Amino acid sequence: MRWTQPSNLAQIIKMHDKVEYVLDKPIGVIPNKESLEFATFDVEAHQKHIDNASDAQCVMLSSMSLELQRQHEHMFPYEMLKHLESLYASQAQTMEYEILRDLFKCKLHDGSNVSEHVLKMIGLIERLASIGTVFPANVSTNLILQSLPSSFENFIVNFNMNNTKVGLPELHNRLKTYESSTAKVKFVLMVSSSAKYSK
Repeated sequence: MRWTQPSNLAQIIKMHDKVEYVLDKPIGVIPNKESLEFATFDVEAHQKHIDNASDAQCVMLSSMSLELQRQHEHMFPYEMLKHLESLYASQAQTMEYEILRDLFKCKLHDGSNVSEHVLKMIGLIERLASIGTVFPANVSTNLILQSLPSSFENFIVNFNMNNTKVGLPELHNRLKTYESSTAKVKFVLMVSSSAKYSK
């Protein structure tokens, strides 16, 4: 079933003419014309709220599956978002658990490709962010570094000693470069060792 995360819906609405306030508060009820509250009630602002909510409602419904559209077609954005949040709270929790499990199980074995490994971990970290679980940059970096085998020990020591602060794409590039350079060193040592034996 196709659906859009409540947090993503909020981002969609924010991109449309700054009407995100319709997500934060319900549309008020017009007071009785004979009441004291009606004297200070802003009818024009109330109508504008309804108009903006209707526009946002169309955008939100268009991002949903037919079944979700059916469930929410009579709701304004505020009520829609609250209902979606309650509907998917347990699903998001399960998804978070499964992604975290996969992330913490990630370990690179000697001889395996570091690029593929790091890209997989970055993908999991980004999936977590998409459901609202965002790690601080240093935590994401440390998770990746701790998943590496002892053959990357020199890289990790230098990285930490220099207090290096880079984004995950740059960390990925540096690890690829390190892997490539160590592979060349190993090849040279093998060739020179073979040459000695042949003599």
